[in-house]
Amino acid sequence: MSTQTKKAMKTRLQKAMNNEYANELSFTNIDRSIELAKEIKIYDLIDADGNTINKVAEIINRLQNAEFQLLDINIKDLMYE
Repeated sequence: MSTQTKKAMKTRLQKAMNNEYANELSFTNIDRSIELAKEIKIYDLIDADGNTINKVAEIINRLQNAEFQLLDINIKDLMYE
């Protein structure tokens, strides 16, 4: 693994540990989390390497900072009878 790759992984983990993803928009955090999650296979978590651990740390921190409130709305309640 190149030194540049190690530095990039360290930076990603450091950003997550420092809660730096809180500075990004919620939509950005959710979209990026989905992109990263698609790169990880479930079995990668069993014996996770540094790259996988860093991606998971970024996903968790991004989702912790995505502020949305889901509304429980029944569409029938909105329709006129």
